Amino acid sequence: MRNEHVVVGTGPLGLAIIDELLKQGKKVIAVNRSGQAVSEKVSFKQCDVTNYEQISAILKNAVVVYHCVGLPYAEWQQTLPTIMANLIAAAEEHHVKIVYADNLYAYGPQKEPFHEKMTYQSIGIKTRVRAEVANMLMTAIKDRKITATIGRGSDFYGPNVRNAMLGQRVFQHLLEGKPAELIGNPDQLHAHIYIKDFATGLVMLGDESKADGEVWHIPHPTPMSTRQLVEEIANHLAIKPKYRIANKLVLTMMGMFNPVMKEFKEILYQNTQDFIVDSNKFTAYFPFQPTPYKQAIMETCEWYKQQNNIS
Repeated sequence: MRNEHVVVGTGPLGLAIIDELLKQGKKVIAVNRSGQAVSEKVSFKQCDVTNYEQISAILKNAVVVYHCVGLPYAEWQQTLPTIMANLIAAAEEHHVKIVYADNLYAYGPQKEPFHEKMTYQSIGIKTRVRAEVANMLMTAIKDRKITATIGRGSDFYGPNVRNAMLGQRVFQHLLEGKPAELIGNPDQLHAHIYIKDFATGLVMLGDESKADGEVWHIPHPTPMSTRQLVEEIANHLAIKPKYRIANKLVLTMMGMFNPVMKEFKEILYQNTQDFIVDSNKFTAYFPFQPTPYKQAIMETCEWYKQQNNIS
């Protein structure tokens, strides 16, 4: 019986999608390259998604596959198109719906809030490859090869999220009395999405056939500046925050020794101008209320405390 919901990628977003699917009583198969279980709640399978035969075999009993593979920047150009091509081919073969968990990179720098009808303005490798991969999927949909939808969100934070703008360099550092480490201009408005909200929105897209064939922005709360969000976190922890902020010059110098910082220069625009998401299309169709900042911050702080044995 074809009843499996396959989650490809078991990083923070994949885990959040798994939790949401389980809450809804769905049969879930989790897929990663190692095959190592990161949860006792679901079956885990090893799969290299760059290998077509492997992913095809896993999708033969699936109804929906959630594509939330996360890779280091250096692997994007070579690997992301291959992964998408294999998922499209396997989905076509087995009649499986794809829900692609995407970010906002494809749009490039814009002068208005991001909305689904924007023209992509790629400015480098990372923005260009994200646009290429999204276009691959939309072309496959238009050619009537597959059923699929794209759900996009900005920077996410929450339980299990360590390597993010509001990850351990903010939450854990503040818990340890260290400066919060930020990039660019922290006083610009910047949309952040709670990872549980992102997962919930993606599962909604997976359940709704009328969402097929389109791009959707999962709702974010009213944007604050990154500094305001850090202040909210610090208020919850009853501390006064300290900051360490890397501007373009600092990033350039760090990039000489740190490959990740070198890669980040291309997308610095995301942290030097307002970065706002328009999700009116989604909220007009789906009943959805983003988690309030205070609740999301509280839950995230509790997770970090548990991980670090802080009472």
